Amino acid sequence: MHLRNVENKDEMKNILGIIMLLFFFNSCSVEEDPSYHYEILPVTNYEMPESFVLNEPQPIKVYYQRPSSCHAFQGFYFEVEGNQRTIAVQTIVSHSQQCTPYDNNVQEASFTFTPKSLQTYLFKFFKGYDEEGNATYDIIEIPVSN
Repeated sequence: MHLRNVENKDEMKNILGIIMLLFFFNSCSVEEDPSYHYEILPVTNYEMPESFVLNEPQPIKVYYQRPSSCHAFQGFYFEVEGNQRTIAVQTIVSHSQQCTPYDNNVQEASFTFTPKSLQTYLFKFFKGYDEEGNATYDIIEIPVSN
């Protein structure tokens, strides 16, 4: 009988452990995490080559204004449609710290682009929104040679 009680205690601990584990996983949700959000920022300037060579990687520098100490570079927003590329800067904005606003904090980021066709590439750099709320772009055409 004493052995049976030990097994029941172990079984009870296992069941309690499983219930606690299920409760833990059920209570954690990434969707409900209000500690950050993503924000797309305009490109203030960029450095582009005058032309590309087919299948040769080319670095492209992009400059943007970092609005506050809570904004951190997350990567680039790319939208690809044929030989057209729409580009903006993506940041992650922390809600869990005191933010210091910046007036003129220019940041540099770069990516590598490799042309895969001999057609001209059209780059649309996101510049922000106009008075009516429409997105505005700098549009650059870059030819590709062999």
